[in-house]
Amino acid sequence: MARLPPPLSMLAGLATGRDESLFAGDIEAHAPRIHECVAGRRILVVGGAGSVGSATTLELLRYGPRALAVLDPNENGLAELVRTVRSSASDAVAAAELDVSPLDYGSPLAERFLAERGPFDVVLIFAALKHVRSERDSLSVLRLLEVNLLAADRFLHCLRKGGHGQRGVFLISTDKAARPVSVMGASKRAVESLLWTHTEQRTADAPPPLPLAMSARFANVAFSQGSLTWSFLERLAKRQPLAAPGDVRRYLLTPEEAAQLCLLAVSCCPHRHLLIPKLSAAELVDFPHVARVTLEAYGLQAVLVRDEATARHRVGVELARGRYPLLVTRTTTPGEKVIEEFAGPTEKAVDIGLEKAHALAARPGDPRALEALLQRVRSGCKDAYSDVRRERLVELLGKLIADFDHRDAEEHLDQKL
Repeated sequence: MARLPPPLSMLAGLATGRDESLFAGDIEAHAPRIHECVAGRRILVVGGAGSVGSATTLELLRYGPRALAVLDPNENGLAELVRTVRSSASDAVAAAELDVSPLDYGSPLAERFLAERGPFDVVLIFAALKHVRSERDSLSVLRLLEVNLLAADRFLHCLRKGGHGQRGVFLISTDKAARPVSVMGASKRAVESLLWTHTEQRTADAPPPLPLAMSARFANVAFSQGSLTWSFLERLAKRQPLAAPGDVRRYLLTPEEAAQLCLLAVSCCPHRHLLIPKLSAAELVDFPHVARVTLEAYGLQAVLVRDEATARHRVGVELARGRYPLLVTRTTTPGEKVIEEFAGPTEKAVDIGLEKAHALAARPGDPRALEALLQRVRSGCKDAYSDVRRERLVELLGKLIADFDHRDAEEHLDQKL
C-alpha cells in the first residue's frame, strides 16, 4: 500500500509536543460567547487565504455565520481555501456560503467591496508581510510598511466610514512586536498603535470610531506557509537538505491553536486589548528538534552535516540509507531574538477569565510620530523616484516605538540555506 505523507495536524502536534489544543478548555468553556459573536453574523476575513486566516475561516464556519466573505490577493490560496471548505468532513462547513474575492485590502476595489457587500458585523484582518527577511533594502521596507501599515490605515478608515465591525474588528499582531528588533516586528507594533488610534474620535469630521477593536500577538505557527517549519516539507518534497538555527528557541502554536486564539480574541477580549497565549519557558522549542521529529514522521533519521556544500551533495546518498542531511547553523542574520516574548517589561498582563491566555491593555504611541511615519511611507510609495531610505524609516519607527532596538547585520537570510 502506498504511504501517504503525514497530515499537517500530526506534524504540528509533534512540533509543539501537545496532544490536544492549548486552548481546548477555553474554547469549550466560552463556547456560548463564541456562538453569540459568530452565529448568524456577517463576517469578513481579510487575508483569509494564508495559513492562520484559512484556519480561522474554517473555525468560524463551524459556528454558523449568516455570511462569510474572504479577501486575499492570492488567488491560488483562495482556490485552495474553497477546496478545503467544500471537502470538509463536516456537512455544515462543506455547504456553507463562502464569498471569496482576490482583492488587496488597501486598494480602492476593497473600499468598493465594503460598500457593495456590507455592512459586516465582525471583521478579522490577517493581511501582512510577516518575514524578517522583508527588510533587505529600502524598497522592501517600503513595501512592508505599505502593506502592514499604510493599507491597514486606509482599510480601517473604510470600515469606520461604512459602519463595519460593530461586533468587533480584530487585527493580527505578532510576538515580534514586543520589544521589536526587526522592522517587521516594529511594523506590527506600529499597527497596534494604528488600530487603537482608529478607536478614537480625533477630528470632528472623521467617521465614527471603531466601537470594539482587539488584537493578538502570535507565536510562530507550526508549518504555516513560508515558515521555517513549512520549508522542511518543501525541502523534503524537492529532495533538498534541511537547515535550522541551533541557537534560537521559539514558542509554537498549531494552526488550530492559532485559529482558536483568534476566536477567543474576537469573542472574549475587551475593547482596546490584545490577547497573548500563556506559555512557559519550558514550552520553548528549538528548530533542530522540529526537523528531527518531522523526519521521523517521514520514516527518516536526521544525520548532522558540517556545512552547506556537504548538505546539498549528501541528500541522495543519505536517503538511500533511510537518513536525511540536517545542517544546524548559528544565527548571524539581522532581526532575530534568541528567545521570543509576548509582552515587554512595561506591559502588564490582565486576567480576563481565560485559562490559557492573558490580555494586554492598549498602549497607543504618539499620534504625531505615527502620522509622520505614515506620511513618509505615503511619499515613498506614491513617487517612484522618491528618496525615502530604509535608515530614515527605521528612525521614524524608533520615534513611535520607544523600545525598538533595531539589530542589523551584514549577512541576510537570502544568503543562507
